[in-house]
Formats: sequence, C-alpha cells, structure tokens
Amino acid sequence: MNWKYLTGKTFSSLEQGLLKLQLNFISKNYPYGRNWMFDAKRILAKEPSVIVDAGANIGSISKELSYWFPLAKIIAFEPVKHTFDQLLKHLGNYPNIIFFQKALGAAPGKITIEINRENTINSIKATYNSENIIGKEEIEVVRLEEVLLEQQIDQIDIIKIDVEGFEFEVLEGQGSLINQTKIILLEVGYEREITKVHFSDVEAFMEQKGFMLCGIYETRRNLFDKRKLWYSNNLYVKKELLNS
Repeated sequence: MNWKYLTGKTFSSLEQGLLKLQLNFISKNYPYGRNWMFDAKRILAKEPSVIVDAGANIGSISKELSYWFPLAKIIAFEPVKHTFDQLLKHLGNYPNIIFFQKALGAAPGKITIEINRENTINSIKATYNSENIIGKEEIEVVRLEEVLLEQQIDQIDIIKIDVEGFEFEVLEGQGSLINQTKIILLEVGYEREITKVHFSDVEAFMEQKGFMLCGIYETRRNLFDKRKLWYSNNLYVKKELLNS
C-alpha cells in the first residue's frame, strides 16, 4: 500500500478523533470546509431534532449523523430492496433512525429502476452500460412533505441528498417544508451529465429559496482531465440562520 495513502489516512483518523472530542477550543478554531457534519453542528448552534437522509444506501452517512447528532430523529430513505436490507442489517438497531424503503421525488407513484453492480450509483434517471446492469426493480416514489406530515414533522434541520441526478425532484417534493429547512447538503456536478445536477442550476435554485453556499466538501476531479472539477458535496444554509 502506498505510504502517502497510509500517512494521509492516519492523519485523517487522528483529525476525526479530535473533532469527536467536541472540545470548545476545537469548535472555535477548527477551519470550516473540512467536515460538513461538524460544520453543520457549529452553524446550528443547538442540537437538531429532525434530519433526513435521502439516498441512504447502506447507511454510512446515517451512522455518522447518528454519532454527531444523537438526539435527532434521522429519517433514512433507500428504495432498492437489496440495498435497503443491508441498511437495516447495519443500522436496524439504532433507536433514533426511521427507515423507509422508498425513493423521494416530486410526485408519488411507481417507477422501474435498473440495478447496477455498484449500488452507490443506482439512479432513477440514468441508463448505464448493460454489462453493469444486473436487473430491474419497481420502486415506490413518495413526496417528502407528505411523509413528514404523516410523522407530524413540520420542519427539517438538516437534509442530505445524494440521489444521482434526482436532487431537484427531491427538493420539489419538500413542498412548503423547504421554507422550514435549515441546512441542505447535496451532491452537485460541474459538467452537464444526467446523474449530476449542475452547480449553476443549484446555485440559482438555492438563491431563490433563500439559501447560501457555506461549504464545498469531498471534491472530485474529472477522471480524464484533472484540471476540471467533476463533482462535490455542497452545504447550503438558510440565510436567516446565518443572520441570527
């Protein structure tokens, strides 16, 4: 294994360990833009009560969210059965996580999705190389606003969205609840492609809805031209929260 990789991984583990001590000195002096959950915790200034994980996959983000925000109710959505079963296997005993085997979208209904060998890139929008497709599955799509109202929830502290190009449909499905949302973390692309919502479109939408870009995380560069950005996870915060 490459020694640079090992060194970087060791320092990263030490850094994460220090953050999780949640010392006041670290909270005040640690630079923004390195760990989005830690940044969100500092921006909110108080413990969140509701977090949504749209595109939970097998639960790695929900697990981290549960650590950083142990008092929050985390609502995890994952539509693909095999992936959802893995999610339950990993996190089914977490009392603060609610699981839905559903996709989020702009309108309720049923849709057929192609299942990829790599479960992290299953997408409602994309059709991949047939060699990578191992089957098809009909999934249920629901509006987030309707699900949360059924749960008697009328606000969202944090929503993380990673749904391979379906992000705007998820945001539309929030309905009026987007006005009661404090922080949005979503994957954005810097080139026009079907599995990524474009940065400029996201910026325009967020500006219209009263959000400001406050962090860019886990940036990836174009596989064939390292001069170009490919995608990143971007943190948007309601402007009124920043002014409080």
